[in-house]
Amino acid sequence: MYTIERDPELEQQQDKGSETLEEGASSATMRHDEKSSESLERCGSFDSMLCPADMSARSRKAYLQHMMDELPRPVHNRILAMKHSQMEQIKISEQFYREVYELEKRFYLQCAELFDSRRDIVDGSVEPEPMEPSWSEQHDDLVAELQASKEFHQLTELMPKMPANAVGVPRFWLSIFRNVSLLSDMVQHHDEPLLECLMDVRISYEPESYTLKFLFRPNSYLDDCSLMLTKKYLLRHQADQEYPFMFEGPEIVSCEGCHIHWRDDSNLTMQTVGSGYRVGNAIPRESFFNFFSPPQPQDLSLADEKTKMLLGNDFEVGFLLRTQIVPKAVLFYTGDLVDSTNEGLSDSDSSETSDTDADTDTTAPAPTHTPEQLSD
Repeated sequence: MYTIERDPELEQQQDKGSETLEEGASSATMRHDEKSSESLERCGSFDSMLCPADMSARSRKAYLQHMMDELPRPVHNRILAMKHSQMEQIKISEQFYREVYELEKRFYLQCAELFDSRRDIVDGSVEPEPMEPSWSEQHDDLVAELQASKEFHQLTELMPKMPANAVGVPRFWLSIFRNVSLLSDMVQHHDEPLLECLMDVRISYEPESYTLKFLFRPNSYLDDCSLMLTKKYLLRHQADQEYPFMFEGPEIVSCEGCHIHWRDDSNLTMQTVGSGYRVGNAIPRESFFNFFSPPQPQDLSLADEKTKMLLGNDFEVGFLLRTQIVPKAVLFYTGDLVDSTNEGLSDSDSSETSDTDADTDTTAPAPTHTPEQLSD
């Protein structure tokens, strides 16, 4: 037995004229308000079945599966025939997404020289000639209005000033990480001096995986053998045998970090506690560089909820870096692309700007597992 859960928006105060409709062992109270009337118009009269769209997702699934069990055998068989056709379609989709992944790899390699040029400009080894934009600069009235406000002016007073004799583009990658909420949440204050030394982030594609490569200039934190840190993401291009109808493209199924060789007393992922004559003990602490030491459960489906959540967030970061940040880094630096998942504006402001802000959402056909999927 299960309880039909109604959409919270439909749970309003009961009017005097409300009636109760019982469907077998499940019941739902019908309200005589405008929204209920609209729902009944969509689904029929009181004698018709409940409207599944008004149920919670879990209740809707249970209700529809029960409906399938109650279908006449010939109708049930016709539905099965269509689901068999759907399985054949999934096989075609697998091939489609695999070829799209190969196209992504091919066109990324075509951009290699452009990424080399970006790296050289960032680290100051190349000084580009003076130039003008070859594209139209769009004027955003909402942004202009915000820039004219007193609050915005006070905010700019805190903005660090870049020296006129700066070499290259200082703090380029660190600024990008701070501009994107998903990445900024990972960066701690003590990480910033090392992330200022980050020169480039690149991608290496393999048939069943891809690797993110973080290249640092020589610094006082990393040993010279660790100036390139790597994070590998393994993909599954086939539909999950247990949940084949959930297939929407290749999924990240696991990830592998790398060992970081720190210089003496420079490990940013550890903190020394203790004072005086006592020998300090090193304990773990939050750091961006924990990204290179992800949890490694032998069976993800049996992992605890914390591990699933950590890996779910990790997979999102790996997907975001590959599909958005690495190929479009300068646009996240300049604000041409902004992450709107964690707006610092009021509700009214955020609703007004939601249609104008470029989102980090992508149509690239390589969705990662979300934390919700990992917990199923």
